[in-house]
Amino acid sequence: MTTQPTRSAQTVVDTLSAYGVRYVFGIPGAKIDAVFDALADGGPQLVLCRHEQNAAFMAAAVGRLTGTPGVALVTSGPGTTNLATGLVTANTEQDPMVAICGAVGRADRLKRTHQSMNAAALLDTVTKYTGEVTHPDNTPEAVANALRAASTVPRGAAAVVLPADVAAEPTTSTIAAPIPPAPLGAAPAERISRAADLVRGAERPVLLVGMRGGDPRACAALRDLLAVTELPVVETFQAAGVVSRDLEEHYLGRVGLFRNQPGDVLLAHADVVLAVGFDPVEYDPRLWNLDPARTVIHLDEIAADIDTHYQPALELRGDVEATLRALTPELSGLRSAESAAAAAAEQRAALVAIDAAAAAHPDTEVGVNPAALVLKIRDLIDDDTTVACDIGSNYIYTARHLRAYEPRRLLFSNGQQTLGVALPWAIAAALVRPDSQVVSISGDGGFLFSAQELETAARLGVSFTHVLMRDDTYDMVGFQEKLKYGRESGVQLGEYDITHYAAAFGAKGVRVDSLAHFATAFEKSLRDPGVTIIDVRVDYHANTDLAKQLHTGVLD
Repeated sequence: MTTQPTRSAQTVVDTLSAYGVRYVFGIPGAKIDAVFDALADGGPQLVLCRHEQNAAFMAAAVGRLTGTPGVALVTSGPGTTNLATGLVTANTEQDPMVAICGAVGRADRLKRTHQSMNAAALLDTVTKYTGEVTHPDNTPEAVANALRAASTVPRGAAAVVLPADVAAEPTTSTIAAPIPPAPLGAAPAERISRAADLVRGAERPVLLVGMRGGDPRACAALRDLLAVTELPVVETFQAAGVVSRDLEEHYLGRVGLFRNQPGDVLLAHADVVLAVGFDPVEYDPRLWNLDPARTVIHLDEIAADIDTHYQPALELRGDVEATLRALTPELSGLRSAESAAAAAAEQRAALVAIDAAAAAHPDTEVGVNPAALVLKIRDLIDDDTTVACDIGSNYIYTARHLRAYEPRRLLFSNGQQTLGVALPWAIAAALVRPDSQVVSISGDGGFLFSAQELETAARLGVSFTHVLMRDDTYDMVGFQEKLKYGRESGVQLGEYDITHYAAAFGAKGVRVDSLAHFATAFEKSLRDPGVTIIDVRVDYHANTDLAKQLHTGVLD
């Protein structure tokens, strides 16, 4: 195709637009300003951020929530290195995003000069694809291939290194139309029939649904399967919400942190486990599959990672939705054996008892019971609410008690367990889901990792509620230190005034001292425009006892 020459930087914007990218999150600099200049004339919405790491978090959240990669646009040197944590988080947790990183001109690439570095070598360690452009004609194809790589299962982070002189040079090359990754069909029919025979012949079959089972199309197919069978479901954290309210009787809990939870008990006694879209980064098989000889059926788009504790008897490799839809008629009408139904009912009752015990003690002299706080949030939000959970002790309680009924509505970082993700994720969710409630939850430590983006939220005019579970320590580290060494070290933090801090950035800060006070403030915040931060002191004294139920090493 012959076209009029245009700046290489313009082809970056044109390619992003062709592939349906809606948001670019970034911080400008001299080595990437040509792309910022091109964005001034149109293309995806540019969101200026306060730190490159947060730009990566926001881009990854857009990818997780919409399926279309978000983009982080940064300059050379520290602008690029600041992305590393956001990129490895997205890549581990398989959130599609692309980083476009400026670099020194090609003539300075190997010189010891201002911001010169081997950016591609660094980025290659934290992405699934990194391309370094050396000629302007290669720019659109490098961007297109990064977008395709990010969107191809297993999804993740991709990066393009764009030298400043290349961005400024003209090119006639273009990507005329997007070329998305080709869809797969269902797994082979013969294997699907074998899987159906294994499940029908089992006495205690269980569905273990992982992250790729939470994709919207796969989730819809899974729900159709549940509607015509009595199969029990155990969710991973990334699959939270695959079981709707209408199918609640199939839900047997969520697994990922604790020993001997209802979901773990059900898995431990299953004779056949149908793992749908499960990735080992979500929940290491050694923690839930103590019997490697047990029959496991691996249903996924990608091949199983073979592990001592994950040796599938059968792989159903193909598009997850298509494979589930082919399996559904073969399992239609499947009923649970009497013993299996009784075991499932017992574990459902255990789920209810765990929540009831937590709700029975809302407040102490120290603060609010964090489990009761999470249950109150659960009571006051609707099923379309997006909840972004940070890492810290708040993560333990949210994962344990916050039920979700729609996929991609409860967001965790359980692959890298990255501190500071909640607030940037909430900003991204408020952008892509402006007509639904958005809530983020963090501790007082994790909040300050990304709190500067409150100014970004105010500038964008988005609305969400941030719940700050305060105890003025890095408690998740502290209680583990107590268990290991009998004392804490290096975890004590200082207090800060959230009302003044929030006001300085155009948000509203509220301090509460009881669960009842919290409920009133929280309900109001869901109605109010803008960002509200509710600071509630919590009592984490039960964490040491709760930690006895944690798997060894899951919070290291």
